[in-house]
Amino acid sequence: MKGYLILLLFFLFSTAFAQESNSLLFRVGVGTYSMKSQKLLQQDFNRDSRIPFRAVHSFPPYMTFGGSFGVKISERASVGLWAEYASTGGRLSYSDYSGHAKIDQVLNSFQIGPFAQYRINKSIDWPVYVTMHASLVRTNQKLTSEIEVGATIDKENFTMKSTNYGLRPGIMLTRDLHPFTFQAGLGAELQFHGDMNVKSNNIIFTTSDGKNLVSQWDGLRLTLGIGFKL
Repeated sequence: MKGYLILLLFFLFSTAFAQESNSLLFRVGVGTYSMKSQKLLQQDFNRDSRIPFRAVHSFPPYMTFGGSFGVKISERASVGLWAEYASTGGRLSYSDYSGHAKIDQVLNSFQIGPFAQYRINKSIDWPVYVTMHASLVRTNQKLTSEIEVGATIDKENFTMKSTNYGLRPGIMLTRDLHPFTFQAGLGAELQFHGDMNVKSNNIIFTTSDGKNLVSQWDGLRLTLGIGFKL
């Protein structure tokens, strides 16, 4: 909660500098996710199980959804607040004439924080910005195992959460057609990872490398946005 209050105060402080040109944008994109810790846990499950699982999904790239509100503080620079939702997951699966089995690792994250951008070219029609996004990242994960043999079903569920902190340097191309604004951006997400904790009893999963389980959303982000000049 303290982290969100700090981000809100930063945003309110930044808007006090200028109201020359505000913008509200909505963005969709595609993200790639490292998830080395989660992939290793999936491999551990597969290795230690007597069931010949097959990895159906192993944390592939997936859609992101978000938005931003920015204010112009100089001819070339803007600051503001942004937010984004992302998800991915892994699944081990096996089935035969006697039944089926699966292990799901489903993750979603919500991140929010301040951003800054600075125009690096002279073009007014097609400005190019270098950008920096900082964020507080809250991750929720559901780990589910299910085995069905005949009429017998055995299920086990764990719900976990973690807090990461992120930085995303990038580059962005924009086009303003008043009152609309369009943008395309490419960034590299870098995060500091907190342990995944089971909500009910503070259990921490460890992987075969002896490290605690974490969520690693690090990777590339490609985004397209459309918004309005306010």
